[in-house]
Order: sequence, then structure tokens, then C-alpha cells
Amino acid sequence: MCQELILKYNAIVEELLADYNIKLVMVSIGIPEKGRELASHLGLRNGADYLFVDPDNALYDDLKLNMGIMSMATSYSFLERFTTRGGMDTLFEVLSKWKDAIYVPPKPIAQALNQGGTFVFTGPTTNFVHYDESVGDHANINQVMD
Repeated sequence: MCQELILKYNAIVEELLADYNIKLVMVSIGIPEKGRELASHLGLRNGADYLFVDPDNALYDDLKLNMGIMSMATSYSFLERFTTRGGMDTLFEVLSKWKDAIYVPPKPIAQALNQGGTFVFTGPTTNFVHYDESVGDHANINQVMD
């Protein structure tokens, strides 16, 4: 899971989600030990309550998430960051600590190019879906929260 995205959602967990009784679940490729290290590295309070790992890629495979590094979406996602006030703040925060947080997935060849996604469910109903097309192509948090 993208460290930048984890930090962005972590910032709203307590102030918004708890008020509306919404449970946040974030799933990343990895093993439990690395998940705990990542939560500690990012300074997540209560990260273990919502950050889960998928060492076998089961969820990524079931959701048929994209694979690859770059696409046209990459340039557009970075354009929005460059042109929005504070759009690079969280990315700079992550990059400033990057040397201490390089995590290799359990199956490097099969998992290294996996992209993520954002899904909102109410019980069995899917309310929102976004498949990241490439690096940095994340769902707009405001749209997710609507």
C-alpha cells in the first residue's frame, strides 16, 4: 500500500470516520511483521486496528487490481499534485523518511508492480470503486467520503 495514501487516510480516521461509525480497512501486500514496522515507521496511532496485510495476494487477485508502473493516469495524478496548494505535502513527508522504509513484498516478482484501489462497502453493497491505474493514481479522498 502506498505510504502516502496511508498517511492521508490516517489523518481523517479519528476526526471523520469515528464520528459516523465508519470502519476503515486498509490492506497492503506484505507479512504481519512488516505491517507492524510500517505502522510504527509512519507513526500511526492505532494502525493495527485498520492496517491489514495480504501476503499471498489473495485480495488483490480477487479484486483484479491493475499491475504496472506507468500509464497516462500517472502524469495526470502528478499534475493535480503539482497544481494544488499543499498537494505534495504528504508525498514529501513520506519521501523524507523513505530510506528507512523500503519494504520488499513477499513475492517480489509477482507483487512488485501491483497497483491498489479504493473500495467503499455498506454490507454486501459496493458504494464506491476506484482502481489505481498506475503509481500515484489514487482516488480523490473527498469523492470517497461523499
